[in-house]
Amino acid sequence: MNKTIIFKSFFYSLIIFCVISYISVMISLLSSTTVNSDSNPVVNIGFPFKYYYQFWVGNPFPNNGWNIRYFIYDFLITYGITFFYILLFKKEK
Repeated sequence: MNKTIIFKSFFYSLIIFCVISYISVMISLLSSTTVNSDSNPVVNIGFPFKYYYQFWVGNPFPNNGWNIRYFIYDFLITYGITFFYILLFKKEK
């Protein structure tokens, strides 16, 4: 196994993970504000597992929580898919 493949797949998976997380935030914000414009915006981050969530309990301040296990699962799924994609489609020289 080549170290450059491992580093390259880690780097690409980190970028992909950040993009997926950003998209999940935007989808969460847009869907929570367009369904009911009177409600407070809700932020949920993560795909396929939601690792950060924000909720309102009637007071003017939001509550939030993290699920670190789901954060690790999401990153490992992204890394695994990226790693196998690079292995499958790498060009032999």
